[in-house]
Amino acid sequence: MITIHRIAGTSAPPFCWVDLCQPSREELAEADQQVGFGLPTRAAIGEIEFSSRVRIEGDVLFLNVPRFQDEDGPTAPLGFALSPRVLVTQREQRMGSLQAVAAHLEKNPCRSSDDLLLRLLDQLVGQMADRLEALEAEITETTRMAFDQPHTSRDLERMLHAVGGMGRRLGGMHNAGHGLLRLATYLDGAAPDWFGDDAAKRIGLLHKDLVTLSEFEQHLDDRVEFLLDSVLGMINMDQNNVMKVMAVASVVGIPPTVLVGIWGMNFAHMPELKWHDAYYWALGVIALSVVLPLAWFRRRGWV
Repeated sequence: MITIHRIAGTSAPPFCWVDLCQPSREELAEADQQVGFGLPTRAAIGEIEFSSRVRIEGDVLFLNVPRFQDEDGPTAPLGFALSPRVLVTQREQRMGSLQAVAAHLEKNPCRSSDDLLLRLLDQLVGQMADRLEALEAEITETTRMAFDQPHTSRDLERMLHAVGGMGRRLGGMHNAGHGLLRLATYLDGAAPDWFGDDAAKRIGLLHKDLVTLSEFEQHLDDRVEFLLDSVLGMINMDQNNVMKVMAVASVVGIPPTVLVGIWGMNFAHMPELKWHDAYYWALGVIALSVVLPLAWFRRRGWV
């Protein structure tokens, strides 16, 4: 789908923003004709080597993020193609960040195409910061639940699934954040000459924000790893408790089984069978053979 936003620049000639969402081959060819230069395919945007992420052809600057995730959606490539008169965005999914910028263009118009690009990058970084803050709150709550109260096996299973979901989302934000950081690092040292006067300052702030988010993301990654180890340790303890009960039950059951087996033998001469009250004595001995091992285990702190 092709969406064209024609913008009257406040300090430059009019320019346009061409937004391509899951473009077909025909739509990509049509966009090439409208913007006046060739646009990369989805496969080219998704290549991970640095030479494919950033390149300049004439006055056109190509910036690509091979693995980008917005609002916990699927991971897909995100590309920018920028010239003094045109900004092209190429995406494979709905992105609320881009739509938010488009909704404010009439009230707050852009000066130029580079101004619009930096607004988009600022919005993406802000959205990522909000997602990291929300994930931090979820990790904190899950950690509190893990250590503040006992859990059943089903609780631990649900918690393990929750931690796996946190790790998946954090991995998506890691790919997106590092992709944007590489673009900001490049622009911070080699921005085109036709960028606005305040572009260098804005790019520097953007770079600092992304470095901060990268450090915070590493902190969250450590916390998720600690939480995963904790949940797995609790699952192991729960399984060990089950095995302990089974081991105690098997050991406690051996003495009465031996006694019942002896007294159940059909020999002609067994003195115990002729004793008065032998039946009650046998029940008492069997019960004692159960109680003594349990008392021993309890004294040793095993049960």
